[in-house]
Amino acid sequence: MLKETYEHSLRLRKEMEAWIDQSRLMDPPSRYGGGEDEANYALAWFPHYLVTQSASVGEHFVKLRDLLSGWVDRECHHGYEQEAEAHHGTEPFLLFLPRFLGLFPDDKKAQSLLIDAAHHIGNWVEGVPAWFNWEENHFVGYRIGSVDVENTAETRVELAEHFRFIHIALAAHRVTGDGRYLDWAVGYGRKRAQQISAVEEDRLPVMWDHSGRPIHQEELVKAQGGMAAQNHHVAGDPLVGVEVLLASGAVYALGDLFRETGESVFSDAAKRIVEPMVDQLLDPYCDPGAAAILYYRWTFGDLSLDTRINSKIDELPEEENGELTMMFPERRKRVWEGVGKRADMTFWGTWQEDGSASPTQEPSTSTLALAYHLTGDLDFARRSFKQAARKLTMARRVLRGGREHADMGGGVCSAAAGHGRNWGWGAVTGCYGPLMLGTREIKGAVEPTVRVESRGQMRVPDDVVTLVRPNCSGESKLIVYNGGSNAQKMTIHAETAIPVTVEPGQVIEIQVDEK
Repeated sequence: MLKETYEHSLRLRKEMEAWIDQSRLMDPPSRYGGGEDEANYALAWFPHYLVTQSASVGEHFVKLRDLLSGWVDRECHHGYEQEAEAHHGTEPFLLFLPRFLGLFPDDKKAQSLLIDAAHHIGNWVEGVPAWFNWEENHFVGYRIGSVDVENTAETRVELAEHFRFIHIALAAHRVTGDGRYLDWAVGYGRKRAQQISAVEEDRLPVMWDHSGRPIHQEELVKAQGGMAAQNHHVAGDPLVGVEVLLASGAVYALGDLFRETGESVFSDAAKRIVEPMVDQLLDPYCDPGAAAILYYRWTFGDLSLDTRINSKIDELPEEENGELTMMFPERRKRVWEGVGKRADMTFWGTWQEDGSASPTQEPSTSTLALAYHLTGDLDFARRSFKQAARKLTMARRVLRGGREHADMGGGVCSAAAGHGRNWGWGAVTGCYGPLMLGTREIKGAVEPTVRVESRGQMRVPDDVVTLVRPNCSGESKLIVYNGGSNAQKMTIHAETAIPVTVEPGQVIEIQVDEK
């Protein structure tokens, strides 16, 4: 089983390296010239860089940073768009930029980009309209730019998108150590967590008005429907309130705040978001839901959902046989309820020789990674790497890269790291980093549980696969397998440095303390 797991992981590594080479040749800058969500098409290369230390990826990251900086200089006032709203205005400073600074924390240009944007959150820059009402502890509305903050009654609400500013503030705190970013994030985040926890209905609302009244999907006026991405939802879906929070990474913001404070209000709110996802684990498109459950167990140390999760794991179908096929309906329209879906998404199926296709039943790679974390069954790790490599191979062969609109549902980046409703979770990101290095998001950075040093470089040797399985109490079990023909000498870096030599075909198991 480990030999097959290694072979699929190696194929995935090769496909990821082929994709970066292909993209640098074929994916030019978008019409924004580096701004908007352009750089976020590169999210799947962050775990790849941590695994391989790919020089091509590192060079491309710097190029994307430079293009983003140029766009900010041309289009922004004090580092932020003059007219913006909480969804699209935050995108240039979410996901890619904090992750880039996670790899290159001393990069002054990237620091400046993040800090200038963060200055607006708490009204910390002169000559710019106030965004935040400190007395009432809420943003002035949905439409907030560096010049225009005009809002109407319909847009003076609190949405999931406002969690995005918590992400930016926490990343700024990680980079600068400036306590005002953390203090603001804790204060505002606590209020939002209390809102979520206080909802008495089974379903969560889509937004709240400034008096604290929940607003559900059927109550939205036209302007609010656009703000809540209603075109990517199905009417009457009871999970819409969860979906919008997952799409803005709320669980990860709550996890960061819990790690900083230990306050149960953050874990209570996070559980309210992830608990409904347990029943969605059989959905092949539940990438963000399964990833959120994995993160929740690990970060909050709460194993109370494990009985239900294991029950769903027992129901997972056997591995699907046959050839994969990608499907795109003529009309862009949401049909199925649940999370991980978008009107223009890629559908996957199994090809039939008569030209027909049956919808895939294979669980997402995030679900398979979660199943490995809980059970230790290597077959789940094997299936996840295999699925990721196959989907990336097909996407790279047929689709455009997606650099022009990283949120799109039909690009290579969409297959690898999900579309705009997935918070960076796709076929590759759902398993590559979480399994090989035990990565998770911490204040915007992709942080590995272990780092592997080989021949003076921080990279996993090509002949080796590593599998990390956290026990959610500060330790992780690491499996190291050498699938090559030569012995491999490595140093495993976690809380301590552990030198190991792995002979061909040998398996080593190590218990490591997490930092």
